Amino acid sequence: MRKKIIVAVSIFFGVIALAVGGYWYYNYQLHIYDPEMLEPEVFDDVEYDEDLLIGLWQSGSVFYRFDYDGVARTWDSADDIFEEEAPVFEWQLDHSQFTHIHKMELNGAIPKNYRITQLDFQTLMFEDDFGNVFSFLKVE
Repeated sequence: MRKKIIVAVSIFFGVIALAVGGYWYYNYQLHIYDPEMLEPEVFDDVEYDEDLLIGLWQSGSVFYRFDYDGVARTWDSADDIFEEEAPVFEWQLDHSQFTHIHKMELNGAIPKNYRITQLDFQTLMFEDDFGNVFSFLKVE
């Protein structure tokens, strides 16, 4: 009879130890630093469709026109500048990285890097490295 009690108590404490160990292991695994889950670069890897970007976009008096050949124009009608007079620049879209490359007259180029945060049939939103957010609505 005594052996049965010792075996039953041993099994009981074994089950308790397994339950506590399993609970600790489960909770510990949830709090381990996982760079693929926590690093913001993972969330930035959204691929946007370049075809959605093509067309005329407006925000107040500021306009952008993006063409299929990677060429774009920007102008501000408040400054009495219209599309025909607007400076031309090149654009590139790689996932959410949006680059405007402004060519200089003396063989130089100035890249401006942005990150697209929203791009759909009617809305274009992007931000620069300083946190400035630009929001445009599609005109055509």
